[in-house]
Amino acid sequence: PVPEPIPELGFSPNLPATIAKRDGNWAECYEHNTGNGIDFTINTWGTWDNDWGSGFLDNLRGQCGQIWNWQFNYYGDMGQAKFTLVWWIPAHCVENAIWLASNPTGAIWGVSCQSS
Repeated sequence: PVPEPIPELGFSPNLPATIAKRDGNWAECYEHNTGNGIDFTINTWGTWDNDWGSGFLDNLRGQCGQIWNWQFNYYGDMGQAKFTLVWWIPAHCVENAIWLASNPTGAIWGVSCQSS
């Protein structure tokens, strides 16, 4: 038997917690300071990356400036962009570029680049 939802919580606390990728767009961002710049790896999923990342690259250039070492590859259903930026980039320019590139097919909100 499935427990009844508790109206105050809006869910049943006794159900198993599982997280499943939903339809739509998704991204995760990792950055690594190299001493010569900042290397980024962006893992992507959804229709927003179906152009080999060219829309994302255009938005990166507009938000962050010069992009070095651009690469984009697919691994199964997931895309992966890798690139390098200089130290003095506008705050959150990569996250803003992700939002702008994904907006036509479903904007990705809340991406935060994690340092590695």
